[in-house]
Amino acid sequence: MTSPLFRPVALGIYLLFFAVGVVGALVLPTFSLFLAKEIGVRPLLVGLPFAGIALTSIAYNHWIGLWSDKLRDRRPLVAAFCVLGFLACLVFAFSRHYGVVAVTAVLVFSLAMVSFSQMLAYSLDYAEGHIPPERIPLFNAIVRAQIAFAWVAGPPAGFLLASYLGFHWSYAIAAVLYLLVALASIKLLPLLPRRQVDHASGGVSLQPLAPAVKQSLAICALAFSLLWGVNNAYLISLPIHLKDNLAIDTQWMGWVMGTTAALEVPFMLLAGYYAARVPLMALIRCAGIAALLLYLGVYVATELWQLFALQIFNAVFIGVLAGLGVSVIQELMPGRSGSASALYTNTTHVGNLFSSLMVGVVADYWGYQQVFAVNILLVVMAIWAFGYVRSGRELASSLHPR
Repeated sequence: MTSPLFRPVALGIYLLFFAVGVVGALVLPTFSLFLAKEIGVRPLLVGLPFAGIALTSIAYNHWIGLWSDKLRDRRPLVAAFCVLGFLACLVFAFSRHYGVVAVTAVLVFSLAMVSFSQMLAYSLDYAEGHIPPERIPLFNAIVRAQIAFAWVAGPPAGFLLASYLGFHWSYAIAAVLYLLVALASIKLLPLLPRRQVDHASGGVSLQPLAPAVKQSLAICALAFSLLWGVNNAYLISLPIHLKDNLAIDTQWMGWVMGTTAALEVPFMLLAGYYAARVPLMALIRCAGIAALLLYLGVYVATELWQLFALQIFNAVFIGVLAGLGVSVIQELMPGRSGSASALYTNTTHVGNLFSSLMVGVVADYWGYQQVFAVNILLVVMAIWAFGYVRSGRELASSLHPR
């Protein structure tokens, strides 16, 4: 009998996540270069659309995630948001007016990015109905690994297309890919049986979350935001730290990042495999300890080989966090796949916003090396916060004792 992890529906989910990851990896890494070089705006105007995308993504994910949990079928949402991505990329391909591009990015492209959250919600629905509970973290890790695979190949492809064919063709190709994903989401993904329908409202009935669950969710959201924030601060600061403080050519940053990407996928899959044997929160705390060792090492490192060696801790940190984070939220919010995926996705946006401000202040006053010192403090806070999170299984047993 075929494992539920490798049935046609699961394979279709993996393929679509890889495709969406490739489209995002074609557009996002090159967008700042597009604004600065192709349109020719100053650095402040380059940063504004990114901040706007983060803010609108948080709002879109929250409200659409809550609303989508009451729908019978998520697939039309996925397709509609991908069509919006198609339209946004066409604007990027043909318009060179900053105002038009910026408004499209903030209002339309950020809405297109919700397709990822809805696909994640669909995968969680599939997992809850078709995969044994002890294998769900492994399934989620395999799903998340597709994004990692896509980001290994996507950014180099995006820069090559922009360099040799120009942004016109680069974003036109991304637009076509978005349209293909929209069509594939309807063709490859079947309608899943949903939860009990509330006939009075015409939607799905959901019980309110218990106060203890809300408390654990709030702590999780805060801690995940801190961890994603320190990761973003690391990515912003390390290239400049290499150049200014260690006199290392910044081209090595690409190799350092590539090393992490190559290592993190195996750790994602291992984390998913061991999640059936080890409590999820214990594995998440291990990710925090790996982050602590990473930033301690980067703070004191003086040679390039040391940075390469430290990427093993970075791979454990990102591999476990990205692979299991959504499983922690899902376990606390069963039956609310849209809200769970939106909450988890928003922790990355909140972390990115917070860390961008933090890097600006810390680096301006004390230098980029001290960003890693602040990262150490924030990771300690996150590990401490996770100690107050009760897992979904613990809460379920306390709320419904035998």
